[in-house]
Amino acid sequence: MDGIIHTLREALRAAAIWELNGLLALLYTAWAHLPALITASAWAALLWPRLAAPQRGPWTPPGRRGQTVLHEQFSGQRSWLLAVAVLGVLAAFLAKPPAPALLAAMTVAGLLAVTLDRFNPDGLRWRVAGGLALYALAACAYLGYGAYLDGLDAMAWAEALGGQGEAAATLAQGRAFISTLATWGLWLILPLAFFSLLAQGLLVHPPLGSTPDQVITAVRTRGQGR
Repeated sequence: MDGIIHTLREALRAAAIWELNGLLALLYTAWAHLPALITASAWAALLWPRLAAPQRGPWTPPGRRGQTVLHEQFSGQRSWLLAVAVLGVLAAFLAKPPAPALLAAMTVAGLLAVTLDRFNPDGLRWRVAGGLALYALAACAYLGYGAYLDGLDAMAWAEALGGQGEAAATLAQGRAFISTLATWGLWLILPLAFFSLLAQGLLVHPPLGSTPDQVITAVRTRGQGR
């Protein structure tokens, strides 16, 4: 009997150790890819805004208030936004630091801007998607070009350029030039341009306490509600 209890105890201990190791591995992986997970979560809120903030339906005449009206303003954009989201999450997983962290910050800032905008959130959402797509494409292009340079053979280039030293120097110059462009573009120029776009989208009109639909509804109903 004692042997059976000891065997069960060891089996439970081994199972607990396996579960704990799996949990630690999962937490470590999540921490290592935290910017990508934040980017994916922010994109989910951009694609399905009702999950983040339920919206009221459009105004209907008093005699038709019993009817349910389905209203999706950006249904035509959803497929394009989904493609941009896949590209952005892919770039967040594959790009070299600090591009994933910057992409996560830009996506979260875009989500906050779309949530705060009361005038035309669908239009601002499309501009946010365009800016994020441009940054993700630039990050993926830099990653692909870096992999291409790493795969080049200096000996093969030496035959065309007249020597191994000349080939190595040419490859080094090309890599340094692209790295400089990527550093300025991915770390500074594109993020600043994106945040400027968000500021312009929010400040282009005075802050509104209500959406235009709600203002029109208040005028039509003389402030009596729906």
